[in-house]
Amino acid sequence: MATLKELQKFSQYMSILYVEDNENVGRETHKMLQLLFARVEWVRDGVEGLQMYNQNLYDLVITDINMPRMNGVEMMGKIHEINPEQKIVAISAHDEPEILITVMRKGVNSFLLKPINLDEMITVLYPVCRDASAQRINEELFDALNQERDKLKKMVTQLAAQTHTIEVKNEQLGTLSAPIAHQTQEVLQEYFAKDEDQGNESVLFLEDDSEEMVDLLDEIPDQLTLYVQDADASRIERVGDDVAKIANLLFRYTPFMDPLAKSMESLAHTIKADERFVAMVQSKPEHMLALVDAVCIDLGLYVKRFAVESMAMRNIHHIHQPTTLSIEQIIQMIAPSNDSVDEGGEIELF
Repeated sequence: MATLKELQKFSQYMSILYVEDNENVGRETHKMLQLLFARVEWVRDGVEGLQMYNQNLYDLVITDINMPRMNGVEMMGKIHEINPEQKIVAISAHDEPEILITVMRKGVNSFLLKPINLDEMITVLYPVCRDASAQRINEELFDALNQERDKLKKMVTQLAAQTHTIEVKNEQLGTLSAPIAHQTQEVLQEYFAKDEDQGNESVLFLEDDSEEMVDLLDEIPDQLTLYVQDADASRIERVGDDVAKIANLLFRYTPFMDPLAKSMESLAHTIKADERFVAMVQSKPEHMLALVDAVCIDLGLYVKRFAVESMAMRNIHHIHQPTTLSIEQIIQMIAPSNDSVDEGGEIELF
């Protein structure tokens, strides 16, 4: 025979729904149940019981059989339609076999006969509460395993995206011969070979700004690659935000850098506001990833260089002009503008 202490080891953490229409019986039983359980909610018939059950989670339902509006048998059937695993204890003033058989068919876990005393209640409730506790622990473990599985799945997806980005970057660094990248490399080599220094004033990126821009430039291709895999619209929004942040950082420096900053600002607006960018990423993912990645690589080299080496302000535009051109060409691909075409039919990007 179970003891009160043994029962409370399980019941003290549980919440129960108690359904009883008789006020006197209900009041006394409610007091006993409050000694055993963490939370006890008492309602007066099956209709109220079903409504309360739909609004809350309960470890155990204890219900009378004969009640107005909706009896206990009908309510138990509806509860098991919602949750077939719900633990239920039935209370009855009768021990007729017909009633017990009917209740058993509804999936009741145990019975209490009126009048109820505490010892009998402990004996009946102990195995039910023990099983309910084990069931809850299993459910919590199952949920925890699912959460860990989702985390691992997300990590695998991110790792795959990063691996793909690295592969694209390696391929581009080794074989990319597009005019945009070629022009940028030629201009950089030409400038650094001359090592010109026009003007006395120079600019040097602050360490915090350069680190933030490098991180953002690394993240942009990763987010686009992830979007190609999972079509999560928030990733496009994040790419636009990253580009806008870089533009804002560039605006802090010399006006000679404004063309590059403005082109990044325009690209951010196009990414976030123009659905054609998403359509192009979806229809030509490899092509768009290659273009964006090339810009990010060029800008990354640019930022890293001038994080440690000052640059004469008047020379800056000679370095970032090819990158600015690349950005403007991406924008024109996404959203061609009639304003960018002069009367002679030639495209003017600057």
